[in-house]
Amino acid sequence: MLPLILALGIATLTGFGAAWAILARRRTRLSAAHDVAEKILATTVDVDLAAVLQSHAAKAFGAADVLLYRYRRNQRLLEPVRAGVAYIELPDPSDAALSLISNLLPIRANGQLLGAIELRDAATGAFEQGLVRHLSVIIGAALQVQEQQQVREHLRRTEQLAMAGQMLSAIAAELREPVCEIRVQAEALLERQSDSVTAQEIRRIARHAGQTAETVERLVGFARTDRTEIATLDLNLLLRGLVQLRDSAHRTRGVEVRTEWNREPVYVEGVGAQLEEAMLQLLFHAEQTARRITLTTRETGGSALIRIEFANPESSAELALCRSLLRAHGGELSVTIEGFLIELPAVAAPVIRVPEPIVSGGPTRPMTILVIEPDEASQRRLLTGLGEAGHRVVPVTSAEEGMDLLRRIHFDAAFCCTRLSGMKWLDFFEAARPQLGAFVLLVEGFDASPRGDGIRILGKHWETSELLATLAEVTQPLPVA
Repeated sequence: MLPLILALGIATLTGFGAAWAILARRRTRLSAAHDVAEKILATTVDVDLAAVLQSHAAKAFGAADVLLYRYRRNQRLLEPVRAGVAYIELPDPSDAALSLISNLLPIRANGQLLGAIELRDAATGAFEQGLVRHLSVIIGAALQVQEQQQVREHLRRTEQLAMAGQMLSAIAAELREPVCEIRVQAEALLERQSDSVTAQEIRRIARHAGQTAETVERLVGFARTDRTEIATLDLNLLLRGLVQLRDSAHRTRGVEVRTEWNREPVYVEGVGAQLEEAMLQLLFHAEQTARRITLTTRETGGSALIRIEFANPESSAELALCRSLLRAHGGELSVTIEGFLIELPAVAAPVIRVPEPIVSGGPTRPMTILVIEPDEASQRRLLTGLGEAGHRVVPVTSAEEGMDLLRRIHFDAAFCCTRLSGMKWLDFFEAARPQLGAFVLLVEGFDASPRGDGIRILGKHWETSELLATLAEVTQPLPVA
């Protein structure tokens, strides 16, 4: 009897010990997960988020390593945030397609796939799996916040560029008249001057005045804020023009620029002003660190390659705006020990865009659209739908923010919901009508009755066909108030 009691006691103690060990392990992982969640929410870029996951993977997830992927919708692939890891092609972003890839957990927010995490050698218990799913929701929230911060930062930079462009245009306009007068007076003096030495000096003044006048005209054109139409561009011509623009500064600073253009034109499709801005910033950065720069263009495998080679490139240089502009054109920027490498999608030949009549399938030109929608799910859906239709979208959550932006930026149209805090949508419409080409009201349910002249109605839970039909309608101007 005594041995049986001892055996039962030992078994009971062993069971309690095992249960205590499991509870202690779970408590440790819960505490680690809490710490990781705080660190995740404190990150501002996906690279830092990936580093947090990597450094705290084993303790929080019971995994040897955790990889973070971002979903690139336009390329249909999962792109690893960490260098040296292969991307994963994902034409179908559904859960069924993701389940075919082992150890991959999707990151979603508001029904949209934002990315995925891959757990290597992870614990397979139900507790650990639930913990991972919970943290994936937190990661999704962090990625959403990062995207909103990037939109606001991009808007801030755009405003700064617009202000700088307006100042540059004003300065260039002031210089235009005196420079032209110098050129005219120099040419008039040449007609009356017979001394060869003096005439040679006057010709030199006239030549420099002519070059300055051309530079001023180019600066005025470059500073225009209305050049946003997509066109087919020859990179050779675009870069030649920028080199000519900087020629005077190169001579003053003693910078030697060598060029090796592709024998044939290298065509890309995009907004010329934006590509000029990106290339000019890269060229200007190279000028600050080197006295010899080599510009090369090539076309290979459907890609247009631009090399800006110079000594001592700084990999930590502030190039966020350049990368943003290039990525908006489907391109990428790499910083190597030799300089900058830019890759853009090439097109075979210039695309001639013939104007077409407006049809219900969609508008014929890209627009800049203001979206006033405090509901995050509805706002994200509009951002996705309007962006996929080829439009530039700026989201805000209140009519007051919208009015503030309208004072500084031109918008072709505004999409506004009916339920706003503070300023009412009707007051916003009346105040903004003179500055907008179109106004679309987002209504709940079946409430689709017109609210006034110039107001177009779109149900909040719209279908793609309804959105495209509305976009076709907004190309027609609003009646004058």
